[in-house]
Amino acid sequence: MISFVTRLFALFVFLFWSVLSSASENIRVTIDSSNTQFSYFTSDNRSYSFEQIKQLDQQQWITSENVTPFELINRDYWMKFSVELTPTMIRSPLYLEIANPLIDQIDVHLTLGDKVQHYIARDKLAAPKRPLATSELYFPLPNGNDSTLDVYIRYQGEAASALPLAITNSKETFEQVSVHGIFIGMIIGVSLLLLITAIGFYRKEKLTVHRYFIGLVSCGSLAILGLQGIASAYMPWLQNLLLPSLFVLTTWCAIQITRELTNEQVQDYQLVHNLLKWLSRCVIVIAVIVLALPAFVAVIASLITLHITVVLIAIALVLIGRHTKKIQYLLIATWTSFIVSLFVKTIYFAGFIKLPTLLFNLATVSFTLQFVLWGALILRRFIRLNESELANKSKQLIESQTDYQELEEMLNEAREEQTSMEALFDERTFELNVTLRELQETNRQLEEQATNDALTGVKNRKFFDQRLQAEYRLSRRQHTPLSLLLLDADKFKLVNDNHGHLAGDQVLIEISKIASRVLKRPNDYVCRYGGEEFAILLSNTEPKGAEKVAEVIRQRIAATTVKTENIDLQVTVSIGISTLFIEPETPDSQLFEQADQALYFAKESGRNMVKTFQAFTNSTKS
Repeated sequence: MISFVTRLFALFVFLFWSVLSSASENIRVTIDSSNTQFSYFTSDNRSYSFEQIKQLDQQQWITSENVTPFELINRDYWMKFSVELTPTMIRSPLYLEIANPLIDQIDVHLTLGDKVQHYIARDKLAAPKRPLATSELYFPLPNGNDSTLDVYIRYQGEAASALPLAITNSKETFEQVSVHGIFIGMIIGVSLLLLITAIGFYRKEKLTVHRYFIGLVSCGSLAILGLQGIASAYMPWLQNLLLPSLFVLTTWCAIQITRELTNEQVQDYQLVHNLLKWLSRCVIVIAVIVLALPAFVAVIASLITLHITVVLIAIALVLIGRHTKKIQYLLIATWTSFIVSLFVKTIYFAGFIKLPTLLFNLATVSFTLQFVLWGALILRRFIRLNESELANKSKQLIESQTDYQELEEMLNEAREEQTSMEALFDERTFELNVTLRELQETNRQLEEQATNDALTGVKNRKFFDQRLQAEYRLSRRQHTPLSLLLLDADKFKLVNDNHGHLAGDQVLIEISKIASRVLKRPNDYVCRYGGEEFAILLSNTEPKGAEKVAEVIRQRIAATTVKTENIDLQVTVSIGISTLFIEPETPDSQLFEQADQALYFAKESGRNMVKTFQAFTNSTKS
């Protein structure tokens, strides 16, 4: 960073030296009290025109050795002087130069013999509308052979009143404009470079100090461009409206950066901490108030604010130095660069001192240099934070390595314990798996015993009741038909009475097997409802489908011979069918009751047949 600042300073010195070396080739006559007598006239009662001013007696004019005797006072006055032109000067186009771009308004009357040229210029007049489109004021002299140039100037201003005057030829004028443009371009380039760098750092690190630095460079650059006349030439509204506030805002940003940079030192020093905090609050309030003040009052208020700020910052830096036993040299240099450059420019434009162009531009360089110094301070803090963070990480890494070694030892011990535990675990797991399989088998057997009929092996009535409720809900939700088949062995009591209960049991087993084989869907079950009666639930089955299934079961049972120990038996079954679309209001027993009525109808009709509830209903109506 120091090397960069050195190169930048050398570049500016080379530029100014080039300007000085080329000055001897051009015409430039500085007009001051050493070679010119100035006369002034002012009146608070009335405004005078140029014709009236020319008719005034010499006794009404005030003679002064100063070019601007009124300094910062808000005044409206006339000034006149004469310049003797040499033959060399008369042969080339000449300009009257007024090197103060901050003048509110100026009327210039140039008289050369019988030729009079009138110009009006002011800071609110954009550069393209001026006699020459430049930030500084240049007024072409009338063409003529007379050697005496009479100049009448009416000055109207609220703040800056310095009138640096000179007679220049076109070559000198345009070289000055060119060098001034290069100089301003370099200032803008440095400011933009710092601004882009700060924005990049802020987007990456999200540090508050970078945000304040962006504000400092932005406000400070606009302010110094305003003092150089760039803002007043191309943005005329900036000078009187924003220029004083911009300098106060720049000061506020500098205070905020100082707070951020010294935060660690003043964290436990409440006096300095509170001083900087309240100073920052007061300055930002003044920056807002200045916007509403008249230009003259705004300039005075901003200057007072800056001077008070300098005093308080100096006190704060002294207190920090005593508290930390360490002097903040770079911070002091930065504030010094900021204040000295601003102070020099202020008293120059106010007319208190005279400065050669080189020193004036050096003040501008000093103001721009403070941006670089602030950037160096922020960069140094950033490097220190990174070094501190790196040191902490290194310390953490060493601690982590120690912890890792301890953990590795513990891990080895744990692995040994784990090996023995895994062996024990595998043994216990094997025992648990054996026990689990036994329990699963037992649960399966218990579940089958709970839901299967012990004699026939098909589902029992408990399962049927649960299944019926589930199918009710499914039919109601999906609005699908639900069919129920009720089977009853024909004349089963005679089988028991004539051939014994063992033969009856064999008949029931055979009926359940045949019915189970007919059903193909996994969710269709044969349930023994009680005695010789069986129930079959067919979900999502219409009456024709249910009747078809029932008919197949009836035919296969009728075609089957049941073999018992003593005799072969031919048995038949009667089947009743009921089909419903279950609605919310459908009673739980309606499906079974209708199937039971259909079964009764099949028995009454001669047995060994299939009857639906619809057929039962039709027979009842007939």
